[in-house]
Amino acid sequence: MLNRRSLRVKAMQTIFAFGQCKEANYNIGLKEIEEAFQPDLNSMEAPDHDLLKANHEQARAVLSEKIIQRPLPDGLTVSKEAQSAANLAHKNYLANTKDDLSRLKKSMILDAESLVDHFLWVISLLIAWSDLSKSESDKKQKLSPEKLLVGDYNLSQNKVIDFFRKSSKVQVALVKKDMSWEGEEDNLKSWYKDVLKKDETFSAYRRTANPSFDQDKEIIDHLIKQIIFKADVILSYFEEQDIHWVENKSIIRSLVARSVRDVEEDTEPKTFDLPDFSNNWEEDKEFFEKILDTTVKHDLEYSEMIAAKTKNWEIDRLANTDQIILKMAISEMMNFRNIPVKVTINEYIELSKNYSTPKSKQFVNGILDVISSDLKENGQLKKSGRGLLDNK
Repeated sequence: MLNRRSLRVKAMQTIFAFGQCKEANYNIGLKEIEEAFQPDLNSMEAPDHDLLKANHEQARAVLSEKIIQRPLPDGLTVSKEAQSAANLAHKNYLANTKDDLSRLKKSMILDAESLVDHFLWVISLLIAWSDLSKSESDKKQKLSPEKLLVGDYNLSQNKVIDFFRKSSKVQVALVKKDMSWEGEEDNLKSWYKDVLKKDETFSAYRRTANPSFDQDKEIIDHLIKQIIFKADVILSYFEEQDIHWVENKSIIRSLVARSVRDVEEDTEPKTFDLPDFSNNWEEDKEFFEKILDTTVKHDLEYSEMIAAKTKNWEIDRLANTDQIILKMAISEMMNFRNIPVKVTINEYIELSKNYSTPKSKQFVNGILDVISSDLKENGQLKKSGRGLLDNK
């Protein structure tokens, strides 16, 4: 199930990607300025290289001041040509950056909403293995029926897989989303031969004559937890297909395992509903978007707050991930009235442990503790509800 910690991780990744986009757009702006002051090869007059160089340097300085707040050199005089070129590059930078943020925000939302698609992906893999198992058994029975193991093709008769195969909502969703393992026959056969058939628990299941419903359920639970979400070769494939697989896989595994667990022997496939990836997506989505928007909007303000508490460090020298974590935490403390300060600090300490440097935990904890105290003293922490303010 998608939870707030998962949303924070996805928002953090989006903010990181946005930072990369801003840096790329800044470099594009510098390139535009460079091209603006190249000699005109079609001109009949000899180019004034010194003037072009001076305008180029002036325009770069102006753009740097606008975007990265780098002060203009003392005594610098900026020509109209340089100012015009810098203004145009800055205008393009702002447009490109706005488009990037919009694109990344949409992608962030779609990634969360696609978790059910990933659920279908795993379920369809089980069905594909079941089909492969039946095909293999049919060939053996046709060629050498006397050599067919007892229960050798039981995966094709597995009642849990058959339940999902017969579920109209699963099948409609697979067709609607054009999801199948067609074209991946080599991977399916390789995984089945080199991973499944070498698994002792699965081999024991295949030798079971007429397995019970509980045994069918147990083997599917095993395949999910010990094969699909554990075998390196399968995980590598999923990671290639989904750049967010590392963060998504625990949620998807939970969705699949929960759905399998809820299937009972007398459950009708037509009653099955695709799992909800969130208890309240509208509320979670609002949190998701707001933490991104407020962190981006107040980036400079939060940078200054952090810099004031890290006097021995320049803000640019802090680990990029630490900067993002601190800014998101400040944003959450200041803009989410119903989230206790202590909860916010603990959540971002956890993020620092999992996604930043080994020393980040203590650093993030110390900085947030000081900043939260300052915000409280200044009356900037506006929390509603008993205990939400005094439990940092």
